[in-house]
Amino acid sequence: MSNRNLKHSLRSTLASLALASSLTGVVAACSADTPTVTQVPSTISAQVPETAAPVAEGLSFYYDGVKTSVSSKDAAVLFAACSLNTGDAAKIVSFVNNTLKAGPITAGDVTGLGDPLNPAISDFNGNGVVNCEDAAILFAVSTVGVDAAKVNAFVSGTLKIPGVTVTQAQLDSFFKPPATPTTKTVLVTPDDLKLPSGSSQSVTVSLPSAPPGNVTVTVTPSSGIKATPATLAFAPTVFSGTVTVESTATPGTTGTVKFSAPGYADGVVNVTVDQSTNLVVNPASLEIPANGAKSFTVKLAKDPTALVTVTVTPSSGIKATPATLAFASTNFKIDQTVLVSAGPGAVPGEQSVVLDAGSLGKFNLPVTITPASNTIFFIDPANGNDAFPGAGTAAKPWKTVEQALDVNKPSGTQVAAVASAGNNVVVTILGGTYTENVSANINTPILSAGSVTVLQAPFPKTFTLDLATNNVKLTLNKGYKLQDINITSNLPGGGTAVTITHPTAGLASVDVTCAGVATNPVTCVKVQGAGSHILKDVRVDVTDANGNNIGILNNDAGANLSIIGGRVRPTGNNSPITLIDSQGVLTVTGLEVDMTNAGHTQNSKGIILNASPSLVTGSTIKVSNSTNAVGIDVQGTANPSTVVGNTFKGSGNGYGVKGGNNLSPDVLLNNIFSGTFTTQVQP
Repeated sequence: MSNRNLKHSLRSTLASLALASSLTGVVAACSADTPTVTQVPSTISAQVPETAAPVAEGLSFYYDGVKTSVSSKDAAVLFAACSLNTGDAAKIVSFVNNTLKAGPITAGDVTGLGDPLNPAISDFNGNGVVNCEDAAILFAVSTVGVDAAKVNAFVSGTLKIPGVTVTQAQLDSFFKPPATPTTKTVLVTPDDLKLPSGSSQSVTVSLPSAPPGNVTVTVTPSSGIKATPATLAFAPTVFSGTVTVESTATPGTTGTVKFSAPGYADGVVNVTVDQSTNLVVNPASLEIPANGAKSFTVKLAKDPTALVTVTVTPSSGIKATPATLAFASTNFKIDQTVLVSAGPGAVPGEQSVVLDAGSLGKFNLPVTITPASNTIFFIDPANGNDAFPGAGTAAKPWKTVEQALDVNKPSGTQVAAVASAGNNVVVTILGGTYTENVSANINTPILSAGSVTVLQAPFPKTFTLDLATNNVKLTLNKGYKLQDINITSNLPGGGTAVTITHPTAGLASVDVTCAGVATNPVTCVKVQGAGSHILKDVRVDVTDANGNNIGILNNDAGANLSIIGGRVRPTGNNSPITLIDSQGVLTVTGLEVDMTNAGHTQNSKGIILNASPSLVTGSTIKVSNSTNAVGIDVQGTANPSTVVGNTFKGSGNGYGVKGGNNLSPDVLLNNIFSGTFTTQVQP
């Protein structure tokens, strides 16, 4: 066997020789001390077949950190070939099986290695040549393990080869697994943050030990997360610091903050943005039936240092009003109401309303739209028939709203009976433009359960319920609502056009126009009955023929009234009137009060506040051009109340706010006054 010192050839041959075979074990003598390899120095190249013969026993090698293996039988074959100096398979088989007793093997085990006299093995004892000594050492290692004393004893005692020794260091250099490099990591505590939107939290950043020199840690937050400072400068004497993590992202947002330094693995903080704790929202989630509506309230958790505007943004499947809420020191503790509604045809599923308070963060209110337990009836004003027994279907619609609201009529009886059984009844007015002349006063039943909503679809506000022609009135009792229609009224004898007697009754997206004469006062819309009433997107035009006329009246001190959106205005220039007067607590958001409509220049009052704590916010008040006209009149009984985030428009004379002593002293700062007034705010 020739001795050749080679270093480069093992890279290409070792993996394709039996060293690439799977290792399943070693012979019994070395089973307790499995050998491995970490370094492969000089070897002798051999031409070998592409695929080595499968083996049942093996020895693990590491070449350039890659684990390979060789069969202990193969080691015996190589030692036998070298010892006998022959490639004769029969002789090698006999020697392995009978002399070495390392078998049993067959001729195929020999021929499968290619030329056993020209193997690819290493110079294990480091004498500069590869020969039978190295084959003996390999066979010894495969038999007794990697203990140098045992290997040397096996070679000299069992194999009877004198003068061949190998050191433990030499064996370790071949068979010991490569050491796993130790990588230092930038340390961060804590490494997992649940961060309320609009808040901040500090994390401690450090190196695991003093660095040998100066180290700069770069701080990189992901989208929606902010971290300061952007870098930390560490030195051998100071290698710890703090970073502030904050976010105003939408709750549910996840992100990271990465801390990088040369020579160190990155430290990472996982961040989950939670609901803002600066907003107090009640309830924290809503469940609304399709075609239904529910409200929630919002206030601030603490006194703000400046005016806070909260933007209200619903997801695409729902509506929310008002679009903004305004909070100042005077009203931050006062609940403001947001009404969430699902229009006709709303699809059941998950929706949300996002409240964005700027630097104070966001609150994501979950809204679940549930299938409505509705029974739907239909009215076709042009082609329907109220005489259809048991009808009200799309195929056989009724004709009039008047009879559907009258419990003494067949259609009204049927509607009330179905609702009283616990159903939410929707009566849909079909068709386009139509005016129904109501023949007599309408006084709806008082429902013990369920509800009735009469609405127009798919062409809202093209149907008019005409109370004017016959000078009649409408009373909506418990459970009855009108939506997406027009109402006209004319009351020469005075009185109230539309009376709402219970918080579950009401108007939504309804235009009401009221006429009358000079001799008798008229109220266009009146609410009464203890509880919280809501008028959403209701537009009221009221005659000013009589000085005691009122557009919207809450004459019940025990009733709280919320007006969300909509408009109220006079229809002439005859007498000073009051557009809104509330004896109970009044909350007005996003309303237009136009005291200048139709050239009105009287000493009218836009809104009168009589109860505390009332609130007017996000609204526009156009003050009529008259010396004693008042946009908002705050009575002493309303102290303290809040007027904030509104726009007052003057026309030359008049007061924007009267009774300013009953409000916060910064009312001028928290509202916009444009145009000319007698006085913007009068004490």
